[in-house]
Amino acid sequence: MNKEELKKHIIKQASTRPPRQQEEKMPSVIDMAKNLATTAVETIKTVAVGNSANLTQEEAQKRKNICNTCPSFNKSQERCTKCGCYMAIKTYLRAATCPLGKW
Repeated sequence: MNKEELKKHIIKQASTRPPRQQEEKMPSVIDMAKNLATTAVETIKTVAVGNSANLTQEEAQKRKNICNTCPSFNKSQERCTKCGCYMAIKTYLRAATCPLGKW
């Protein structure tokens, strides 16, 4: 196979391949740190007034179900692409909120 045939072959192969699923970009490290700090402060306030920091399994599962249907949820990383949080943790925190206002 000469160079021209090889080039045509590569182009043909590339055009028949399904497109790669592009990973959604996460917020900047600074923005994620701000989000974490906000959630931490709100959690401390919740505990300071005598409430539990955590939700029940059922309440957390409701939140997770909402996240699983959201287009901003990165299923492979189990993270929200709007706030950058790991939802397996955030959905359990009583004071935590969805950046899109879904819960």
